[in-house]
Amino acid sequence: MRRRRLMQGMLAAGAGVLQSTPKPLSAMGQSPSSSGIPFTVETLAAAIRAGETSALEAAETVIERVESAAVLEAIISFDGDGLRAQAAAADKTQQRGETLGPLHGVPIMLKDNIEAVGYTCTGGTPALREHRPRRNATVTQRLLDAGAVIAGKANMDELAGGGSTNNPTFGRARNPYNKDHIPGGSSGGSAAVVGGRIVPAALGTDTAGSIRTPAAYCGLAGLRPTQYRVPSDGIVPLALSRDTCGPLATTVADVALIDGILAADQNQVKGQSLKGVRLGLPKEVFQDNLSPAVSQRFEEVVDRLTREGVVFVRANIPSLAALVEQTSLITLGGAFRTDMTQYLGERETGVSFGDLAAQIANPFVRGWIEPYLAPGDTILNDYANVMKNVMPMLRRTYESYLTDNQLDGVLFPTAPVTAGIELNINGDLIVEGTEIPGGVWLNIQNTGPASLWGGPGLSIPAGLSKEGLPIGIELDGPLGGDKNVLALGLSIEAAMPETPAPA
Repeated sequence: MRRRRLMQGMLAAGAGVLQSTPKPLSAMGQSPSSSGIPFTVETLAAAIRAGETSALEAAETVIERVESAAVLEAIISFDGDGLRAQAAAADKTQQRGETLGPLHGVPIMLKDNIEAVGYTCTGGTPALREHRPRRNATVTQRLLDAGAVIAGKANMDELAGGGSTNNPTFGRARNPYNKDHIPGGSSGGSAAVVGGRIVPAALGTDTAGSIRTPAAYCGLAGLRPTQYRVPSDGIVPLALSRDTCGPLATTVADVALIDGILAADQNQVKGQSLKGVRLGLPKEVFQDNLSPAVSQRFEEVVDRLTREGVVFVRANIPSLAALVEQTSLITLGGAFRTDMTQYLGERETGVSFGDLAAQIANPFVRGWIEPYLAPGDTILNDYANVMKNVMPMLRRTYESYLTDNQLDGVLFPTAPVTAGIELNINGDLIVEGTEIPGGVWLNIQNTGPASLWGGPGLSIPAGLSKEGLPIGIELDGPLGGDKNVLALGLSIEAAMPETPAPA
């Protein structure tokens, strides 16, 4: 892979130190609400049901934090009075003794490509800045049916096509651990509002890593579900064959709870013993370009999990680099015009594809997507061949890798580096002290394969570097193996050091 080779050897920085004592899940410190209740989804929902706090009090906490954290530029639209009204209605429901959903009264923010009645749905792009949907996306409705209240719309890369959440129209989102650094993308706003403890959870979308990388950069857990497991209607598309909606939260338990609601699969997920669990440890692709901080942390994680009884199989996935090279970019853009045209018409936006394309404001997004705005026969034929022949080959290769090695999953660093400092909007970064042209592409080096083979990928927080920046590890599983990935994730998280909230 040409970009991968160019970046080899460019990174140089000091490594972080893993905290010596793992914290049990129940002891993970979180910024409390104004009532002193830990600000996690599970704890807050339980406290509201028990009458220890109210939905309105939780909403007031969010409103206060939105105002104090404006510097993060992580929110596109917010309606404090509307949030209060939703919360007050939730409290009245409880007072009437009605049945309460598992998310009753919990405020959750949506990435601004997910439709919610009462809010604009911009997709982060100028042509849709006045788009006010007439109905909810299915994922939004499922949250509401579970009792959640919608806490606003989070900033994002334009059309979900970038990796830094530097949006020329709606602002440049900041990493809550260090505001000079990026939060990742394209769900960087969703990650920043959760990482900054503004809301206990948010939804993002992931096409090549847009949930998992921001989760890793902002000290969170984030899940990309198996492709098509969660409905995508009412979500502004980038590539429907790869787009997936999923949750970001401070704990794997919260992610598992929300995932069950989004996928209408609420079977309880419980942690399991790690003894005898077999995980692949491929080096090719996944351990390219590792910075010293991430490399040392990942080695320490592997050592820690080995002591917990995990059996690691150090074997590469055959031909993975070549297969990713053939499939990655063309599957991002090949059907963009078709998918977007269908969305614009079906959701009655009043915007044509031509108008949307002409108004793309981010030069990085326009730079890579330009050939796909009016694709010629060569691109269309290549796309058809990749979808018919190469993508199935990639999936078979991955499934065979798991089966042949009797693996429960694959483990690797979510991102090969910690969050960088953006030099310009064109994707050049300073990463751990080194200037890297096109460094933003490192965001999807490790997350991209899962979005191609379509299986679940869970990013788990693994502490901070010595510079105070979060590091994440990712667990991928077989297609449809989401519940098992989450169960293993609970146990892996419990063995990890606590990732503290931003100072």
